[in-house]
Amino acid sequence: MQEHLKFNILSFNWPAQSPTFYFSLHESEGSHLIHRSKFSPQILETFPELDPKVTEFIYTTFTEETEGSIGLQMEMYDEELRIYKQYLKNRIKHYFIAQGNIVCRNFVGDTQVWIQALKTKNEHYNLYYKFSLKIQFTTVSDYPELVVSFDGTSKVLKTSVADIEESTIIKRCVYEQSTFNYQMDLDTEDKEEFYNNINFKEAFPIFNLELAKALNIPLEAPDRQNKYAKYIKAISAFATKYLFTEGFKEVIPIYRDIFIDVPKARVNHIDPQIGLLEFGNKRTGLIPKKMIGRCSPYRRPKNQNIKFFFIHHESHQEVIKKLTTYLKTGINDYYKGLGDYINIPFTLAGQHFIKYQNLNNPLHEIKEQLEQLDFEENVAYAAFYISPFDKYAPDTADRMVYVRVKELLLNEGIVTQAIDYDDIAQNIGKYQWHLNNISLALHAKLGGVPWKLAVTDKKELVIGVGAFTNQDENRRYIASAFSFQNNGLFRKFEYFTQNETTLLAGSICKAIREFTSVAEADKVVIHFYKEMSYEELQPIKDGMNELGLNVPLYILNINKTESEDIIAYDLNWKERYMPKSGTYVRVGHNQFLLFNNARYDDSETYGATEGYPFPIKIRISSPDEDAFEDANVVLDLLTQVYQFSKLYWKSLQQQNVPITIKYPEMVAQIAPRFEQTVPEHAKDKLWFL
Repeated sequence: MQEHLKFNILSFNWPAQSPTFYFSLHESEGSHLIHRSKFSPQILETFPELDPKVTEFIYTTFTEETEGSIGLQMEMYDEELRIYKQYLKNRIKHYFIAQGNIVCRNFVGDTQVWIQALKTKNEHYNLYYKFSLKIQFTTVSDYPELVVSFDGTSKVLKTSVADIEESTIIKRCVYEQSTFNYQMDLDTEDKEEFYNNINFKEAFPIFNLELAKALNIPLEAPDRQNKYAKYIKAISAFATKYLFTEGFKEVIPIYRDIFIDVPKARVNHIDPQIGLLEFGNKRTGLIPKKMIGRCSPYRRPKNQNIKFFFIHHESHQEVIKKLTTYLKTGINDYYKGLGDYINIPFTLAGQHFIKYQNLNNPLHEIKEQLEQLDFEENVAYAAFYISPFDKYAPDTADRMVYVRVKELLLNEGIVTQAIDYDDIAQNIGKYQWHLNNISLALHAKLGGVPWKLAVTDKKELVIGVGAFTNQDENRRYIASAFSFQNNGLFRKFEYFTQNETTLLAGSICKAIREFTSVAEADKVVIHFYKEMSYEELQPIKDGMNELGLNVPLYILNINKTESEDIIAYDLNWKERYMPKSGTYVRVGHNQFLLFNNARYDDSETYGATEGYPFPIKIRISSPDEDAFEDANVVLDLLTQVYQFSKLYWKSLQQQNVPITIKYPEMVAQIAPRFEQTVPEHAKDKLWFL
């Protein structure tokens, strides 16, 4: 079937005549700030006394002439085109505010509009659909472009801030057609003034899981429907009702009431066979869920002696018995037991079971009993920790129990598989998919290799750097994971805080040195979770120069596109819309959308359990002048990302993000919460899955 790809983009017309905007060095009522990064040659010439090194802002009232202001006809490129973009964003904001909608900025600073769902009636909250509107110019066409993104939904509680006793669990709130962070730092006069003027009876928190627990709001089951179908339906309905109107077209002159096609010259495909996976006995396949269980994993853990034990509350006994039976003998033809599924004997270390009595604070008992146990040196142990708290528990101390248990065991060289007691107790009769994923993750944690890439013909050092922001601390941690060849097999990780760029660079240079001491690299590739700054990049280049390593360095900035960004969708796939796996679309200079999923054909039997992951957005850069002389290098780098997305061993569901980003993010999520640093013996193991 021939694909028909579309962007979530509407094109609109350039103004018939370049607009005249009015500027002043002094603030006036209704004026807007223009940052010095937008000081164009024309502005600097008009205001000769303006020193960009000293003055951070000037002011504009856009098209409204005010006393003392100077009018300038905008030159529609560079800095002044960015001012025109600011003008359009301001007009969009005020248009939707006038319509009575909530309007705020998303995390990248674009306009986000909230539309209340009228059909949803709930006693606890009002439901809102969120849409981002992003202005860009000639990115994928010859015209100005409006990117229309569906950012999901938010639930705004009907209980006001004034009526909630525990203020620490209040995060973002809605107030007077906008949103604000209740926990914001009051570090400026403007923030203090805003905070002091809030009427808490008219401010309403946005739903979060801690609030739901505290206010006894029932949680809904996760939405498993096709995200593409939901997304396309949402943006189409929003555009029809709110954008394809005479009123909005006076703000943004959309010239066709339809989302634009993806030009065919921008589309290409990676051969799916490049992502072929090898399992045991040299059997190969594309989809792990269809292979694991039918054939053995690629490689068992190296330790022949593996024993399992449970850590649980005394009231969990009946569930433990049922779970043990499933792990020993299976649950159905699709899961015949852990030993059959991942080719590891399921042997219990009964004398190591830890049973605690204090349901609210089990840590002390677990630690005390663990210290009394003897573990055989030639045995690899894995513990099933049946947690009385789920990961969304409102009390931080409750959530940290799992982390402390994991650290205690890791220090003993024992990997942990946590299982939420409430989840297993409620779903014990239909626990097959949980057991599939639990068994898979345990195999990898114990040092096994469930599968690997079948096609590994290059010698490249690939370094992944991911990040996780701890909301409790409002602090970001980063971690780096290393793979010494293009087979994707994990080697070692480190982690740092966001500001420790020197340590990060040193860690990367150490990996380069270790690799080049035993093999000759074709190139060095870094997968980074954001745009890499000069401060982060330069020490790495210096380290490569010191090693005399004269090979290209490539930086791939890899981002999810769940919302608030460009996506593409296929009109010709039975209203399921997801482009085939391996499709990539150029959306800018060395910028691409890459689709990593399990759709390899036009099958009508594609299962919903395979998932419908959105594309990732990749920007490729290099500090080396001749890095892109080889026309094939971009395809090679995209192929590499595609391959690394196939090697996730925590779940059988296909991931859109490569493990070079995913694994470091998981390390950064948990390792900084340990009381001590991660032991050296654990830095080459996948205990964090």
